[in-house]
Amino acid sequence: MRAFVVVKENPSFRRFWLGMLLSRTGDVVTVVAVSWLVLTMAGPAELGLVALCQGLPRALAGPLAGHLLDRIQPRWLLGWDNAVRGVLIGLVPVLWLLGGLGVAVLCVLSACAAAMSTLTEVAESAVVPRLVPPPDLAAANTALATNWEAAAVLGPPLAGALVAAATAPVALAADAVSFFVMSALCLGLSRIEPVPADRVRPGFGVILRLPAVLWTSVATCGFLFLGGMTEVLYPVLSKEVLHTGPVGYGLLVGATGVGGLAGVVLGTPLVLRLPPGRRIAAVVLAGAVPFALLPAAGTLVPAVVLVAAASACWGPYFAVERTSVQGLTPESVRGRVMGARSAISSLGFPAGSAVAGTVSAGVGPVAVVVAAAAGYLLVAVTLLVAGRLAPHAPVGRSFARPADGP
Repeated sequence: MRAFVVVKENPSFRRFWLGMLLSRTGDVVTVVAVSWLVLTMAGPAELGLVALCQGLPRALAGPLAGHLLDRIQPRWLLGWDNAVRGVLIGLVPVLWLLGGLGVAVLCVLSACAAAMSTLTEVAESAVVPRLVPPPDLAAANTALATNWEAAAVLGPPLAGALVAAATAPVALAADAVSFFVMSALCLGLSRIEPVPADRVRPGFGVILRLPAVLWTSVATCGFLFLGGMTEVLYPVLSKEVLHTGPVGYGLLVGATGVGGLAGVVLGTPLVLRLPPGRRIAAVVLAGAVPFALLPAAGTLVPAVVLVAAASACWGPYFAVERTSVQGLTPESVRGRVMGARSAISSLGFPAGSAVAGTVSAGVGPVAVVVAAAAGYLLVAVTLLVAGRLAPHAPVGRSFARPADGP
């Protein structure tokens, strides 16, 4: 597969890819271990507060992270980002041992770690085009998407085993070590030259001047919103429609991970053969079909098959979408655009979760499936509009500083 050929042949990208694999897995372990720790210390309400602290700072820090990545050597930013996160996560078991750990302290540490993590999140989109040549960009994004799916499949069982065998604080201590390793890998990256300066400052303003990027960003926020809905939908569907317990819910979640991983590895090369303006929309539509059939499944086995099929179809989404936006964004403003997009998209998932919870309680899970399926159709239409607006030639001249300008 071309994605792993790029990993093998490009030393700088290989270091970044390995680091991101550790970081993604570490993020999953952090969420599971912290969640279990909060539930043992307090209850579900406090867990919701900690989860909010883990998500909201990313929306606020995204634009700043993008600006810094355009102006400061990325390897130093990424190295310090992961080192500081290692310290913050490592403080949890230390404070636990000293008897000074409470929910308020966990909220502060979670918020600080989440704000720092935005640098690494934005770097996936902003820095990778500076590590690989343009012909390898799609393959590089596919390799990075594989990391995320692999972490989603392997991370929860790993975290659960660590928590069960050695308590949540010990699991977080091991997790902290993974971030220090990521820091060392990032500091060892080759020097990346800063992008040329320009007069355009805010990333949100730049997005408004790139219609295809704007509409794609709106669609991705919608896609994540629907992903948040399904996250809440699956346990309710398992209980009220399929009449299964936690085991059935676990199988549905596992099916999303396995299907997504298969979709990234096997589906992305196939999607890249489609016309550029229709690729992402085709991914969304393909997954909407098995997803819409979920209420008719009736029993657990066909539901697991449908969830795996939908996740496999959606698997290539972020690799293909990121490659498209990277190609549409001028290098001189790429970091700021990706930071602004991170702020926009990070709101989608928690908003979708909140809406799904309310709607499920009011009208039931079947209505949520129908509404979400309609939402996927709307996202696909938005992506088709974005594809029609995409220029046929490289963009960016309008952002360059004029030769005779001030």
